[in-house]
Amino acid sequence: MEALRKCNHCGVAAHTEEELELFTKHSTSRYGRMKVCRQCHSKQANENWSSKQRRSRKNYGIDAATYNRRMATSDCCEVCGNSELTLCYDHCHDTMEFRGILCFKCNLGIGHLGDTVEGIQRALDYLQRRC
Repeated sequence: MEALRKCNHCGVAAHTEEELELFTKHSTSRYGRMKVCRQCHSKQANENWSSKQRRSRKNYGIDAATYNRRMATSDCCEVCGNSELTLCYDHCHDTMEFRGILCFKCNLGIGHLGDTVEGIQRALDYLQRRC
């Protein structure tokens, strides 16, 4: 008998409707269940949380809850307004102070211009002279 669902991580299979209860619910997935069992989904969520906790502490000196709270302050880039690109946690590298939410491109651009008002002003002056 072919399995209705098989976990992509551990390989546990559900052959009956009752066994589907072993899998995480997901309304748009086939049979209303994800291809990850509840146990692996829970383990994965804990690993992601631990990883985010370590990354936010290492990169920004804050805990994951503070990082999440700050990232929730905007659903689009505070420079260009784009909400389609990956959003980044922008901070001052000297003081580690949180500045806001930027899209990947704006965050990279500001960084390449020296992460300073002076660097951005020089780029603005250049464009005003040349355009």
